[in-house]
Amino acid sequence: MGALMKLTHDTPLSALLEFLPESKQILYPYGLEKIEKDGVWEIVVPRLSVRGFMNLMNLPDEKREELWAKLEELYNKKLTEEK
Repeated sequence: MGALMKLTHDTPLSALLEFLPESKQILYPYGLEKIEKDGVWEIVVPRLSVRGFMNLMNLPDEKREELWAKLEELYNKKLTEEK
């Protein structure tokens, strides 16, 4: 079993992407694609938490809840698979 990561709103985005590479596909429609296309990935991603990403992308509460639910689902699935 790999090292566990606790998923919180303060989880660094880089740690999330490392622990759950599939999360990149979830984050793309919420603004990660823009970060990548603008060529600022190396500057922005290491400095953001999940909450910071949501703030940077100016996501409304409804989208924040939707995104968080998807990330939690993916995280819980990964934990279940590792047991």
